[in-house]
Amino acid sequence: MITHRKSLLAWINRLATASLTVAAWIALPATQAIPRADALADTLKLHVGETIDLIELGSGKRFVRPTLVGVTHNGDDVSALRLKAEGETKSISILLAGIVKIIARRETIYESTVQKVSAMHLRSQRTKELYEKQRAESVQRMRVHHIEPWPLLTAEQQAAHVAALEAFVGEVRQAFPSLQVSNTHEFLVATDIPAAQMAPYVASLDAMHDFLCDLYGIPRGEPVWKGKCLVLAFLKEEDFTAFEHRFMQTQMKGAHGICHQTSDGRVVMACHRGDDPSTFAHMLVHETSHGFNHRWMSPTHLPNWLNEGIAEWAGTHVVPACRQVPLKEARALEFMRARGTTGPGFFDNGPNAHIEAGQYGIASSMVKFLVARNRKKFAEFVQGVKEGTSVEESLQQTFKASLDEVLKAYGKSIGLPGLRRDPQ
Repeated sequence: MITHRKSLLAWINRLATASLTVAAWIALPATQAIPRADALADTLKLHVGETIDLIELGSGKRFVRPTLVGVTHNGDDVSALRLKAEGETKSISILLAGIVKIIARRETIYESTVQKVSAMHLRSQRTKELYEKQRAESVQRMRVHHIEPWPLLTAEQQAAHVAALEAFVGEVRQAFPSLQVSNTHEFLVATDIPAAQMAPYVASLDAMHDFLCDLYGIPRGEPVWKGKCLVLAFLKEEDFTAFEHRFMQTQMKGAHGICHQTSDGRVVMACHRGDDPSTFAHMLVHETSHGFNHRWMSPTHLPNWLNEGIAEWAGTHVVPACRQVPLKEARALEFMRARGTTGPGFFDNGPNAHIEAGQYGIASSMVKFLVARNRKKFAEFVQGVKEGTSVEESLQQTFKASLDEVLKAYGKSIGLPGLRRDPQ
């Protein structure tokens, strides 16, 4: 479920302390003066115990979101870093001489020249150059369609936007004092759900982020959110509805969660736990994936069937224990078999177009069908839409088929060869 709220924009604009500088989407992360190795100790001291963005080795290997456990010195100089790789329990030691880049809090704090170029480093460098080239070409295509990419934020601007979200959470906690705040690299989470219960759900959020990064070819560690994605998860439904009414000016009776997205790129997701752990985990992934798609590349909206289909598919991939989506797809198959069509308004476009609840299973199974045909082409198809190309044109460019031809092939794959669009 997606909405844009003037109230959300109002409180963020009131709290934000930094103004955006529109920069080319193709630019690299902003840097300040890079400390020399013999001046690095004081800088690294500030990050010990933190999850940092990236450590890249001269060999080409990258540690994304490692924890900096400690720093080893040789006299006054840094000689090695002790890291705990994401998801690992044991730390390892990496010699500083083998490190070519350290990025922390979205800022490059150390960079050195590769002393010995390895084949792995050359492959890594070529991959990076190809990625930058593709981004530059994507920006050019966007501007042909009069679409501006999301602006690149400096480290200071990213920090200011996180601070603005934290200030908002401070306001919310005055009304809901039991909320406890925690951070991952990509998410700011405020919840009154016990920490031990919440931990696996937070892991699902990070897994969703990596899953969509991999789908769209975004190197892990590259910033996607404006600051972070804020998640407010309430134990009780009545607290969720009270929050939505008081702070977001919405009426949310009977809803499990909602992803608020503003036109300036900020994302806030709110929800309540409910009674089924796997359904809750799926809903978290589903709703935050809407925010991810909002933040990817440009503000261009995906058509609702595609947006919801990706959200359902991602939720199933990250939370396979949840059986809701297969049940929705089974009911959707019966719906299509009875009608011979996808139902009214399924392929409607525009920010206010929404598929019906019974059509979610059609959306997820169509996305799975396209992904199964060619995962890379599917990502290129979605990218084309975000660049401003119509669904029809983007399908022609990637799958070499019209929407009706895709629908016919999809129908054949589910035993409905005569499946068609509903008449307008």
